[in-house]
Amino acid sequence: DISILKDGTVNKGGNVVTEDGEIVGRVVEGELAELVGRKVDENGAVWSSDGKVIGRAEVIPEDEREEMLREPAPFESFPEAVVDKDGMVLASPGGEAVGKVVEGDVGLLKGKSVDADGDILDKVGNVIGKAVRWEPEPEPEPEPEPEVDRSVLAGKRVNKAGNVVDENGVIFGRVVEGDVKKMVGRMCDKQGNVLSESGDILGKADPVPEGEREGVKEGPFAELEGCTVAKDGTIVTPAGDIVGRLVSGDGKLLFGRAVDEDGDILDKNGNVVGKAERWEPEKVEREKNPMSGRRVNREGNVVDQDGNVIGKLTSGELIVCTGKDIDDDGDVVDYKGNVVGHCTLLEDLPAEQESPEEKAKREQEEQDKKLAVQMAVCIEQCLDSIRPICKMITEKIDKAERTPADERDEEQLVGEVRPLIEEGGRILNEAKGVIKGLDPEGRIAANAKYKTASREASPEEYHLADVLKDLTGDVTQCIDNAKRKLEDMPHAKKALNPLWGLLNEPLFQILAAVGLLLAGVLNLVGRLLSGLGLGGIVDGLLGTLGLNRVLESLGIGSFSKSSKSGKKGGLLGGVLGG
Repeated sequence: DISILKDGTVNKGGNVVTEDGEIVGRVVEGELAELVGRKVDENGAVWSSDGKVIGRAEVIPEDEREEMLREPAPFESFPEAVVDKDGMVLASPGGEAVGKVVEGDVGLLKGKSVDADGDILDKVGNVIGKAVRWEPEPEPEPEPEPEVDRSVLAGKRVNKAGNVVDENGVIFGRVVEGDVKKMVGRMCDKQGNVLSESGDILGKADPVPEGEREGVKEGPFAELEGCTVAKDGTIVTPAGDIVGRLVSGDGKLLFGRAVDEDGDILDKNGNVVGKAERWEPEKVEREKNPMSGRRVNREGNVVDQDGNVIGKLTSGELIVCTGKDIDDDGDVVDYKGNVVGHCTLLEDLPAEQESPEEKAKREQEEQDKKLAVQMAVCIEQCLDSIRPICKMITEKIDKAERTPADERDEEQLVGEVRPLIEEGGRILNEAKGVIKGLDPEGRIAANAKYKTASREASPEEYHLADVLKDLTGDVTQCIDNAKRKLEDMPHAKKALNPLWGLLNEPLFQILAAVGLLLAGVLNLVGRLLSGLGLGGIVDGLLGTLGLNRVLESLGIGSFSKSSKSGKKGGLLGGVLGG
């Protein structure tokens, strides 16, 4: 029925629509551009405004109209739509994403085509997946920043640091625009504008968070420039005033390093290696002079309440100072306040001068201690070297003794022991030379006859005597043992016995040298050796060397006789009283 076109209007798509927008026909004749918006009559004619037919329309069949009104399929506009590896549907291979898979295995659907309805089919037409339209969510538009409320700045003034402060100096804002120097002392309005006296805007300020209103906190040393660490761990100014102390770090290692305003001490790389705090030493209260308020008596003494003498008049005339008061400084003052003398506490008076004899005795004892230490070190080193030699000599001779006479090779024994004796002699001679070198000019030995062996020995001399005893005992016992066991070895005895002097002679020259320098030490050695039963042996060897007469001339007797007699002043008597 063509009459349904009546009063219809031609739209830009060339269709005739009713007032309700329902499509009822389409243009079949005429220029579409001239027909758009024109009315159609019941015969399908399209009329111009001047009453002329300028086109014609026909009715669209009802089934075709239904097809046109049908909702389009979701992917109708994307005939080449395919599934990518992520399960997204692309408008075309490599194109933009227009949908996403909601059913099916994405791995199996990759590369499959998507039909207009969103179905994904296999090769034989079975639906193996489903997709729906998808569009990326639009990025949310940024919310406009809220306008800053600057009303808190109203009535506040700008200080020299560019801060906006109240009358108490609390910071409420900070200048962000303008020359701070021109704004110092100027006031802000509620918009944050800094105004001149005439109302002109000089700059702008923003409020600061409440947490920043206290401002930058100054460190404990902020007002003290040039502070450094002293050796004792205190912190000093360039003028030498103590203003702090270390709380961490070694003062000796940090000596001379600068201290920053926070109290940190830094190395060259900026690492904190120490920490200081503000500190000042307590002022030491001056102790009151015990003589303060007391008076000088007729003897020139100052006595306490119990009558004990606590001080003496050390300057001023006694007749003038007698009965006068003493002030806190120990000065004697008259009734007009004039200082007429001075008193000194007994404890502050200088000690009595040392007599020449006492000084000489003290210096001699100090010299003896030093000698004893030096000799002990030398003999200890000698002992460490000679002991292994003596041990090897003893072991080789003991081994030869245990060997049957018909199997014993005395020539081999001599060849093994001779170099050991020679090496031992060299070690002892070296020690003897060191000890004699302690008195190269013989000055100490020349004065030895003036020494006394009756004084008590010092710890250093006891130690020297002990190491001498060990050295003498080890060497003499080694020699004695060897001589006894060589009695049954005639060839070895003949070859080796003359060599023992290589050990005897330097050993007892060491003893003699010690005796000449420290007479008392040799007495101690004698007692220690006699305890081992070696006093007689040593006496014999000293006699062989002619050293016994030298020692006797110094008032030092023999080892064995003095031990038996118990007389004081002999080799054993003086030191131990034995």
